[in-house]
Amino acid sequence: MSRFSFTALIIASLLLASVVHYRLHKQYDIQNVLISQMLYLPSGKYLKPATFGYYGVAADFIYLWSIQYYGDPGFHPQMEYLKHTYDIITELDPQYLDAYQTGALFMFSEGRNPKAGLQLLDQGLERNPKQWIFPLDAGFYCIMRLRNEKLAAEYFAKAAKIPGANSLAKRALASAQFKLGDKVSALELWKEVFETAENATIKQTAYQQIYELRVLIDLDVMRSAIQEYEKQFGRPPLNLDQLVSRGYLKAVPEDPDGNAYDYDTRTGLVRYPKQLTLYRKYQ
Repeated sequence: MSRFSFTALIIASLLLASVVHYRLHKQYDIQNVLISQMLYLPSGKYLKPATFGYYGVAADFIYLWSIQYYGDPGFHPQMEYLKHTYDIITELDPQYLDAYQTGALFMFSEGRNPKAGLQLLDQGLERNPKQWIFPLDAGFYCIMRLRNEKLAAEYFAKAAKIPGANSLAKRALASAQFKLGDKVSALELWKEVFETAENATIKQTAYQQIYELRVLIDLDVMRSAIQEYEKQFGRPPLNLDQLVSRGYLKAVPEDPDGNAYDYDTRTGLVRYPKQLTLYRKYQ
């Protein structure tokens, strides 16, 4: 028997066992009794010799089985084996990109094991350093599942540094930086997006972001200067030029269109006279 025929026989046997396992679950509703042999496979490192060089074929089979096992709502899969299953697949084929993403999805949702999900995506990037999609996915999971903007920003930054990364990485990083309170970094990132935009829609979005962030930064600078002036003199300045003459500002900022900001001499409040679109609640 040829090596290929022998390997095909092994895979066919595993497939038959999986089908039988599926039918028994459907027919008898057996829970936690007939656990598929697949869950007890050794690590990919030790399984490789048994594939006789057909690592990709074996990885494909286990991957398809895993989707059936963990994705079928009629089953009650043992989630403690989830990480082990996808470790096997990615050890057999370290370039199996879908396995890292699918495994992470199961770990964050069905398995409720975000730590393992991030570890799997980290492994995917380590073994495939050009795949910016892995840290990008990790960043979105940090926002949606962990509510951790700081960790998300770290992953987005990692994705944005990879050559050829989609501008979505920088856009996501800019959003995270803004939420962390760093408007200046967010502005610089949007400038980069504007200069390298893939299409007119992204370029227009970047332009609007740059415009409004400039307004918010100007307002922050002037409000901080007014506050310092009030601390020293016990009252707000009579006009914004006094902030320059007293050394609190180098120059009075103008909005991106070259117009003056509104200043109320009685209350000391400075504002942008128009309505912002993207950052309306922050102006």
